[in-house]
Amino acid sequence: MSEGTSPQLGPPVAGPGSPWAPPHSAEHPPQSEFPGAITGVLPPQPGPPPPAFMPPPPARAPRERTSKTVWALSGGAVVLAIAAAVMSALAWTRPDPSPTTTTVTPSAPSYSAEEISAARDDACAAAKSVVAAVYEASVPLVAALPNRDSPEYKAALANEQAVVLVEMEYLRLHTRPATPPEIADPMHDYINATLAVLAADTSNQDRNLPAQQTQTAMDKVHAACQK
Repeated sequence: MSEGTSPQLGPPVAGPGSPWAPPHSAEHPPQSEFPGAITGVLPPQPGPPPPAFMPPPPARAPRERTSKTVWALSGGAVVLAIAAAVMSALAWTRPDPSPTTTTVTPSAPSYSAEEISAARDDACAAAKSVVAAVYEASVPLVAALPNRDSPEYKAALANEQAVVLVEMEYLRLHTRPATPPEIADPMHDYINATLAVLAADTSNQDRNLPAQQTQTAMDKVHAACQK
């Protein structure tokens, strides 16, 4: 013991690092030098377990969905309206298409040999009868031509008008569609020329030219009927 130092009384103090300090234990950790201070880091406390699945996202509000639908429909309606306006403008400015004329030529009907022969005989017999009736009616009229104002001429003209109108209709009815053209064509010429003679007699005009045409047409008919 050195001088100036007081003798140590009692057992030695067991401080940290002292050989007499009791061993540390996990159950009794060393106390801090400052009362109330945290002596160590606490282990993380176990939290609630994570959910087994993620919950679905919350559904949109009906009002938001309805608003978008309304906007989509409105936009579509605007597009359709614009398209309709454009088409109307094009229709007004587009020139009208030129009309297309389609000419349909009907096919000529076909007749049997028996039908053609019967029509030929009927037309030839009618022509012979008509020529005789018209000639008989024209004889008194030609005789009264120098005096067109005489009663004889007026009576002969009235008789000719009645006979010609009746006989021409009769001849037309007996010229059937099956009549051969070498008879039917001059027969029609004879009808037209005879009506022209009647018109000249009624209007006090020269009847020589249409009368010659009737003779030429009937000569062709007679020639065709003799074959």
